[in-house]
Amino acid sequence: MRMSWLLVGVVWLSMQGVWAAPQRPGSDNVVLEHLPRRDNDPLNAEIARLQLSRLKRPADLEASVALARLHLQRFHRDADPRDLGQAEATVASWLRQPAPPADVLLLRASVRQSNHQFEQAISDLQQVLGQQPGNAQALLMLASIRQVQGKYEQAKESCGGLVIQDPPVASICLGNVLAINGQLPQALNLLARGAATVPGSGPVFLWAAASQGEALGWAGRPKEAEQVLRAGLKVDPRDAYLKTALADLLLQANRGHEVIALLRDDGRNDNLLLRLAMAEKQAGRHADLVAHVQDLKARFAAAAERGDRVHLREEALLNLYLLNEADVALRLAEANWAVQKEVADCRLLLAAALAAHQPARAMPAIAWLRNANLPDPALQDLLRQLVPTPRLGGKP
Repeated sequence: MRMSWLLVGVVWLSMQGVWAAPQRPGSDNVVLEHLPRRDNDPLNAEIARLQLSRLKRPADLEASVALARLHLQRFHRDADPRDLGQAEATVASWLRQPAPPADVLLLRASVRQSNHQFEQAISDLQQVLGQQPGNAQALLMLASIRQVQGKYEQAKESCGGLVIQDPPVASICLGNVLAINGQLPQALNLLARGAATVPGSGPVFLWAAASQGEALGWAGRPKEAEQVLRAGLKVDPRDAYLKTALADLLLQANRGHEVIALLRDDGRNDNLLLRLAMAEKQAGRHADLVAHVQDLKARFAAAAERGDRVHLREEALLNLYLLNEADVALRLAEANWAVQKEVADCRLLLAAALAAHQPARAMPAIAWLRNANLPDPALQDLLRQLVPTPRLGGKP
């Protein structure tokens, strides 16, 4: 999901082989898996400090909520799913209460949103708003989920609830919705206004940069989009969503070598490893490509075995662009479209239907794109190929 997914949680707040028979290591020296490095940067240091503090005060709700929020912040930066489990476990004792505190429900809603459990997340958010009708965090997260589901009027209503409390955030929130709801020029104005009035660092700035950069790309202004995305990465070079957005922009421009340089150290993140492999194919790096494709296949197979279908979009992209399995890609793209409806999901369904020579199955995405009215050249080219313009005389 658009890290509208997933980035909203920040604003506020795998394995190497396919599972087969269990393997027992022959000794304690056998390395089972290399976990992501966690260098002693400020975020990791603060998490470690709060973990030690919480050991002394396990019943301190405020400290536990602060620690859980940091785990969510690190998840959105590093895409390490361990942080989702740690965030929820940190407040588990309060979640077992008949009426959990609002802050705890918000944390669980963010975890559920990240896992694409949208209806469960909405349930938590509605409980929060029942306790605190103007809760800005709940309104923003609810707007994001409704946008992903394609329920734009409800998303706008949630954004509107933020106008008095935080006008810049409300502008960015509403701009995100309008950008894919047929009002891109108005959206760009709102996003620019919001981005200009938030501090030039921190999660709100990163969210604004991601939103504005993507919208500029959809408007057919790739140079400006790249400038905005790179400005965001100067603030946080490790932000996974900004890297994904920039990699997609560069891949569309056939700049695979630059994507390889951008993502060479990000193989742990499924989204970024996929873009790295796509760039390797584009740049002719076949030796690296083969190894990375096998790694991705193993990861997605393991996720399917666990019942985890969060990465349907990425799995469809793998099948479409790297495995040449158009029919499989189309099936996955349709399953993904049933869950989330954003620009990347539209592009994927159009491309998969075209590759599979089944244009009729692209109709939901075609209808969505016509409503969104995006001039993005890649999208419009796919649309023309799927729905050719009749020639004079009515003959195709």
